[in-house]
Amino acid sequence: MLKKLMKHDFRALSRTLFPLQIGILGGGLVATLLTALTIRLGQNTANTGGSALLRQLIMGVSATASVLIGVAIMASALVTLLLICYHFYRSFLANEGYLTFTLPVSTSKLIWSKLLTGMFWTLINGVVIMVTLLVFSVFGTTTDSFANMEVLHAFRLFFTEILPEAAQYVNVPLMAVEIVVISIIALAAQMLQIYFAIVVGGQVAKKNRILAAIGMYLLINMGVGIISTSFMSLVAFGEGVSSMALETVQEVSRFMTSVFGWYGVLFAGLAVLFFFLIRSIFKKNLNLQ
Repeated sequence: MLKKLMKHDFRALSRTLFPLQIGILGGGLVATLLTALTIRLGQNTANTGGSALLRQLIMGVSATASVLIGVAIMASALVTLLLICYHFYRSFLANEGYLTFTLPVSTSKLIWSKLLTGMFWTLINGVVIMVTLLVFSVFGTTTDSFANMEVLHAFRLFFTEILPEAAQYVNVPLMAVEIVVISIIALAAQMLQIYFAIVVGGQVAKKNRILAAIGMYLLINMGVGIISTSFMSLVAFGEGVSSMALETVQEVSRFMTSVFGWYGVLFAGLAVLFFFLIRSIFKKNLNLQ
């Protein structure tokens, strides 16, 4: 049943998020072409000593358009998150909620479906933005060639020199796996924190539920910040960080692994906490619009 729920949620979000991701890629290509055009025109003007009004106008329009598109691409992450949150709110707390809670499926699976699909589209958006920025940096910042060889050289330098150098101090494969796993757990915790704020905001306010959800998120985020700081301070005290010399490769590797591991425990604990709080509210004190 969870698979069917995820399929439904994926289709519902795809109606808006799929065109948005295509728009990001298209906008990135346009910004790349406009920026390359601006650079080439500027170089041509400098080389020929010309200052034709038309050329300057084209440069100004191209530069302005590329900046605006760049801002829109970066803002797409917020738009993606807002659309995911609105889908959650509409499915559970608006009129659609009456239908949602009549489905022959457990509350946990309903929450899991929204969580997994929301995380999926957030990751997709992140990948799309990174690919767009990569294409822009390689093809949109060159002056006299098809691709920016300096950027390509920097990537090659990272994989051929920096990573091997880092491998002398830490276990790079293990660290990479830890970063990926903890990032996924942290994303789940953040999504559930936002969902919890939406649910609580819907419970405490009869009107202006969106404003109430934003206010609750700010309050909850402050509490999470205090808990996180206190937890990591206790961990640092327990691990004896202040007395660590960190002079050997083994000590650095053990320290980094321990820090990432404890962050994973923190994020996992927050995710579990928010998940069960949301489920408890849905089961015992549901307040639909």
